[in-house]
Amino acid sequence: MPDLALAGERLIASVENARAPFAVDYTCITTNTPASPVSAETVWVTTPTITFRAGRAYRLTIKGLITVSATGSEGRIRVRRATVTGTTLFDSFRISTPNAANYGFEFSNVFLNSGASDIAVALVGTIARDSGAANYHVSATPAASPAYLLTEDFGPVADFPAATSLT
Repeated sequence: MPDLALAGERLIASVENARAPFAVDYTCITTNTPASPVSAETVWVTTPTITFRAGRAYRLTIKGLITVSATGSEGRIRVRRATVTGTTLFDSFRISTPNAANYGFEFSNVFLNSGASDIAVALVGTIARDSGAANYHVSATPAASPAYLLTEDFGPVADFPAATSLT
């Protein structure tokens, strides 16, 4: 990442505090989500409203454990803007669980607010079963292994020209 203070510029708090990466939000769950047939996309974690500054890129990291009840099923993890029908910021595509084994996941993606205005919105982590008959849920136990969604300011949008757009 390039330094945001150019040579010869005075380093002030507003510039110093904009150095990337830094955490903007960390939202976790510490109890399991209900195990149910989730053929429809279902929210398992929701952040508070986050203000995404104009001209900034953000990295999201989503981590947890998918618990599966049957063999031969496929599911997916997504991060969306506000609701299960909001803009997709991350899609794991299909996660195959052939042996009814649990699946630990940790994914990240970069997205950006290339608009002229700040955007204040919550993010949601979702889970869905694409095929098969398994019950899926996100496990967050023991408490030492929470499932979470971490959002970080990752730098200026110019550093990530092909990143996913928040809008």
